[in-house]
Amino acid sequence: MLRRISANSDSFIPVDFQPGFNVVLADRAPDATDKHSRNARGKTTLIQVVNYCLGGNLHKSLMPLGERDWSFTLTLDIFGATVTATRPVKRGGRLQLGFPGLLETILRPYLDENSTISVEDWKFLLGLTLFSLDRVAETGERAISPRTLLSYVVRTEAVKDPLKIIPQQPAWSSREHVAYLLNLNWEIVRELSQLEDKSETYKAIARATKNNLLPQSLRPEPELMLELVEAQRELQELQSRVSGFQVVEDPRGLVARADRITEELRELRNESVADRRMIELYTTSLESREEDTVDSEDVADLYAEMERSFTPQALRSFDAVASFHKQVMSNRRRFLTGELDRLKGQQSERDAKIRALTTSRNSILSVLDAGGALEELGALQAESIQAASAVAEIETALNSVRELAEAQEDVRLQKAQLRQEAARDLSGNRRKLDAVATRFDRMMQRLYGVGGVLTAEIDDLGYKFNIRVSTSSSSGVTRMQLLCFDLTLMAEGAESHHHPGFLIHDSVVFDGVDPRQIAAGLTLAQETARAVEGQYICTMNSNDVPPSIREEDWFKLGTRRTVLDTEVGGILGVSF
Repeated sequence: MLRRISANSDSFIPVDFQPGFNVVLADRAPDATDKHSRNARGKTTLIQVVNYCLGGNLHKSLMPLGERDWSFTLTLDIFGATVTATRPVKRGGRLQLGFPGLLETILRPYLDENSTISVEDWKFLLGLTLFSLDRVAETGERAISPRTLLSYVVRTEAVKDPLKIIPQQPAWSSREHVAYLLNLNWEIVRELSQLEDKSETYKAIARATKNNLLPQSLRPEPELMLELVEAQRELQELQSRVSGFQVVEDPRGLVARADRITEELRELRNESVADRRMIELYTTSLESREEDTVDSEDVADLYAEMERSFTPQALRSFDAVASFHKQVMSNRRRFLTGELDRLKGQQSERDAKIRALTTSRNSILSVLDAGGALEELGALQAESIQAASAVAEIETALNSVRELAEAQEDVRLQKAQLRQEAARDLSGNRRKLDAVATRFDRMMQRLYGVGGVLTAEIDDLGYKFNIRVSTSSSSGVTRMQLLCFDLTLMAEGAESHHHPGFLIHDSVVFDGVDPRQIAAGLTLAQETARAVEGQYICTMNSNDVPPSIREEDWFKLGTRRTVLDTEVGGILGVSF
């Protein structure tokens, strides 16, 4: 329970709180004029000061007080005793604690020699004593935060969704903290939200990989497989060349020798072509021998025909001519036959020489192709190493893609298992949740005469809570949903010890609400706080309080401070 808020400045009038209903009013002074207003009287400032002493951040509107060395002191009950916590506005990283001796063993380990405690340790102790939140629950990624839990009981904003403390609150955070306040297994929400983040990350990577938006190291698996096969083939070829490489002492000399042999082969082949043509010519001449014989007979026939015209002496001259012709043809055949034999023999020798030179040149070329200078071997080995590195890189990328696919599947399985666990936990707590829903419904029925439901179901983030009311969603209805939800949590927390037993609402919670519902809501808050032996604190403008409520004894007794519109500086008592 909160007991008192004070300051080290006389201008600030301390506010004492009591069990049950408490209200701080901004009222109109009897001598007020039209220039005075009940707004900006410091109602919200008071809640911000209390929140600051509970480990919250300093609101920027209070920062000027630091130059005046202001500090605020909150008196509250923790660990079964009354403690004072004083926090300076300037350099507010530590708080001064005042406590009875019976808390010495609990608090002393967190204090320095000046009995001051760090804000972080103070928040831990508040989480422990107000919400039964141990150190394990508030450590690690997406852990339960004592400050977030306190924001559900110290409301400075009237958010449309009562399940959140601010509109921008992530879904996992609101679900996790509401589950804790309802004494459900909040860790399921944390684990599922972490898995959901991983799942979304994997999906984004997969989409980017498919669209070639990521570095070349991450590409679709089929594409990587094709690249791997090609890279392995290239590596094998290079490794084969390296293993068969012969270091040549004088590669340039071998090249010159191969060039000389090539030139000699060119000349020999040219000679061979010329001889082949001569052989073909001589062979053709020999084959024309029969043709020559026919020509001689024709000549003889001609001379026989001419016997009748020539003398015997002329005919004897013909025999001599025929004999000479036979002699010439015989000599020609012998010459052609001899030339053919010579040319064929020469061609045979040349062919043998060509084969020998070709073999020699091929051997040189094979050596040059399979080897070279030592520098060439080094370059080839470097190329082989680079190819091996490329294969390893592709294999690494391929493994990464496969690991990513496996991780996605693992996340899917883990999510399914956790959803089953959440479903079992929800089923086991269904009776309790039904009682919570019934309590909320009765409160809404009392305020508006219509039903309101608080439901819980399971989805990919674990528990999904919803609030629905069977009436139009006006701003007034929305604010009363918030009131009923917060009062429901306070009532339920009385048994689970997951609630501090106090609830603070700024006047904004009642903005836009019909006077009848304001009267019903304040009465509901007073009765609920009394029934669960809790504490309800609110701030309001006096003109927003229905007259019937102003006359109630519990309202009069619960009015802990009235700030008049003529007071200089409002609740702080100073202007700046």
